[in-house]
Amino acid sequence: MRASHAELIEREQRFPAGHRLGYPGYAEEMRKLCAEFEADFGPDPLSVNRVIAAFGALPPEAFSEPYRLDAEALERVSHTVQRKYVVRFKNIRRSWARLLEHMPELMVEGGPPRDVLEMSSAHGATLEVLRHFGHRAVGNDYANFLGWRDGPDSRFRDVNGAELSDTVDNHHLNSGDGPVTDWPYKPFIESQGLDVRLFDAGHVPYPFADKSFDSVLCFDAIDHYCHPKDWMTIIGEFTRLARQSVLVILNPVQQHLLTDESYMEPFRAFQSEMRSYRANGFSCIHAGLQRNRLTVFKLMHLG
Repeated sequence: MRASHAELIEREQRFPAGHRLGYPGYAEEMRKLCAEFEADFGPDPLSVNRVIAAFGALPPEAFSEPYRLDAEALERVSHTVQRKYVVRFKNIRRSWARLLEHMPELMVEGGPPRDVLEMSSAHGATLEVLRHFGHRAVGNDYANFLGWRDGPDSRFRDVNGAELSDTVDNHHLNSGDGPVTDWPYKPFIESQGLDVRLFDAGHVPYPFADKSFDSVLCFDAIDHYCHPKDWMTIIGEFTRLARQSVLVILNPVQQHLLTDESYMEPFRAFQSEMRSYRANGFSCIHAGLQRNRLTVFKLMHLG
């Protein structure tokens, strides 16, 4: 038999927060769930295709043509790029779904053109999508060194710390005097005629004037730039460059780092600071989940 309204209220009085141990029991249960949540590397409950289907907005057929790579370019990327990023339409679908979910204002046919900077553009699919909708899309990339062959790891340096191109002369991505002249995704970017600027995103300020872009996007990349204790400095640079919005999506923390409190404590602090962000005229208007983690943060200029 269903409980009456009075019985439901009486039950809540006996078991506050719906737990037999009351609110303290609920809080302990949530603490354990939080630890499980951080360790969960399960896939997103909504696949890319399900997101696109929910919006009823398919990428145009023109995007289904593969990258135009000659034999030399194909040989290069076969040694430097993961196989999953070689299929152009898969890349397009991932970027299309992300923008539909989090930047719908940029996905309007005939909408106002915007100036958009994407940090760490990789294969450039997001730039392709933005260009399709008439936006001026500028990308950034750099040859990240995430412990490559026991070399330096950009994820643990300080912001404005070690200049990686000065320390990895034998990686064959540098001219020898410091500047990066090549990077893994260059063949994809050139095949699509995209505008990508090369600079180390772990060093600020970036080579753009204040308020150069309407929006700044950074997907699965900020953890490559520096240690999480300095990520808010990177966010400050994003808001310096943006006039309207900033969208940041984090990578999930790798499992071997989940027990490293020197990493996790500033990571959690970053999540908290982003949820309550109020600086440079920007405020956080959305904090969301991706890959079962709190990793999505959208800032808007509300001043």
